[in-house]
Amino acid sequence: MQAVILAGGYAKRLWPITYDRPKPLLPVAGRPILDYIVSQLPEQPAPILSINRRFAPQFERWAASSARPIELAVEETRAEEEKLGAVGALAHVIDRYQLDDELLVIGGDNLFSFAVQDFISAFQGQPLVAVYDLGDPEIARGRYGVALVENGVITGFQEKPDRPASALAATACYLFPRHVLPMIDGFLAQSERGCDAPGYFLEWLRARETMHAYRFAEGWFDIGGREAYIAANLHFTEGRSWIHPEATVDQSRLERSIVLGDASIRNSRLTECVVDEHSHLEGVELRDVLVGRGTRIRPG
Repeated sequence: MQAVILAGGYAKRLWPITYDRPKPLLPVAGRPILDYIVSQLPEQPAPILSINRRFAPQFERWAASSARPIELAVEETRAEEEKLGAVGALAHVIDRYQLDDELLVIGGDNLFSFAVQDFISAFQGQPLVAVYDLGDPEIARGRYGVALVENGVITGFQEKPDRPASALAATACYLFPRHVLPMIDGFLAQSERGCDAPGYFLEWLRARETMHAYRFAEGWFDIGGREAYIAANLHFTEGRSWIHPEATVDQSRLERSIVLGDASIRNSRLTECVVDEHSHLEGVELRDVLVGRGTRIRPG
């Protein structure tokens, strides 16, 4: 079984903190997101990390420091408008490495509380998708693709629907049997521009293959924006703000906030904020803000 982690995006919803940093390397409670993912994957063969050219040097440094061998597959893109998309990136990896094996695919910005080995053990030779029970279909409205499931079999998909018919979010964790791999090129040849997201591929594949759902409710973080990124951090800190050891926080109150590096925060109050390294905040009150690297804010 070959594991592939998809990490080729540009994370515009998290700019400015991801403008010059790949999202999968953002720290969650002090550890890169990728560390959590890789720690759960089978040791052999080495997982393949699909990345873009723009952030390749940062991924290379991370891989060199990893305790586990990592294979880097670089797509030659440097901007959002050039990227292949998740399914296109997967096709690129399959072609480059001539893969002919069962394929475990995980999004590089997703954290799961379930054991990936349990997911693998549930595989029965047909496509398997991890689905998270949101509890309420309305939570998925316009945000998540959802799966319709009957007796463990996926009977339909909706890609970020306005009227979700299910509370089961289709997460970025899939297991495909080897015979499905050549079908990906067929899907890409038929799909319309902008309709190559994983949910569209899964719906296309479902019409041709019996597809099973691995249903879980333990915990899932799809780190797409500020709120989800903060929630992931708070999950691992038992609800406390996470402050980098090199940061200086003086006469300030931080609520549900993240400080990523050697920032200086004085006489301030922050709520639901993320502050990047080398930033200096003094005498300010901020709510729901992403503060980019090197930002200086103080009363005029």
